[in-house]
Order: sequence, then structure tokens, then C-alpha cells
Amino acid sequence: MKNKKIDTDFDKKNAESVIEELEKVLSKREDTIKHLKEELADSMIRIRDMIEKNRALEVRINKYELQDVSMKIGKFEELKQNYKKLDHRTQVTKKQLDDIRKYSQFTETVITDLEKRGFIDLILRRYPESYQEYKAKEEE
Repeated sequence: MKNKKIDTDFDKKNAESVIEELEKVLSKREDTIKHLKEELADSMIRIRDMIEKNRALEVRINKYELQDVSMKIGKFEELKQNYKKLDHRTQVTKKQLDDIRKYSQFTETVITDLEKRGFIDLILRRYPESYQEYKAKEEE
């Protein structure tokens, strides 16, 4: 009977030490879980902050892209207006050159006709038709 009591005391002490050991392990694991939960919460906060920053950056990028497109459209419109002005100026200049060319050809014809006049035409003061047209245009 004595042996049984010793075994029971030994078992109680052994069980108590095992329980204490398990409680220490449990406490360490609870601390680890608590620490991991805190790290998880911190990480979630950082993730939310990063998501908000990312959204803010996307908004800014979209804003700048819109401004860039707007500037390109404005530049395109400006170039289009300049092209229209230059095209109009080209048409006006072409018309002026055509008018000058016609006038030059006409005056050349008048000079040639005057040079071809004979001596009798000079004495009788007869002028070619081209010269009479020239005089009529000058009087207008």
C-alpha cells in the first residue's frame, strides 16, 4: 500500500509538472497568437493605407492623363486653325499670282501689238485693240 501511495504522489507531482509545462506552452502560444493578431492588424492597416494611396495615385494619374489629352486636343485644334489660315493665305496668294500672271501676259500682248504697228498706223494714230482694252481698264 505504501508503494501505491508513492506512485500516486509521484503521478500527482508528475501530472502537476506536466500541467504547468502545458500551461506555459499554452501561455506562450497565446502570446504568439496575440502578437500575430497585432501584426495582422498592423498589416491590414498598412494594406488599407496602400490601397488608399494607390487609389489616390490612380485618380491623379487619370487627372494628368486627361490634362495631357486635353492639351493634345488643344494643340491639335491650334494646328488645325493654323493650317486653315495657311491654306487660306495660300489660296489668296495663288489667286493674286494668277491675276498678276494674266495682267503680265496681257501687258506683254499690248507691248507686242504696239511694236508690230506699222508706220502708217503711227501717223494715223491707230492703236491695236489690246491697247484700247488696256486704256479702258486703266480709266476704270
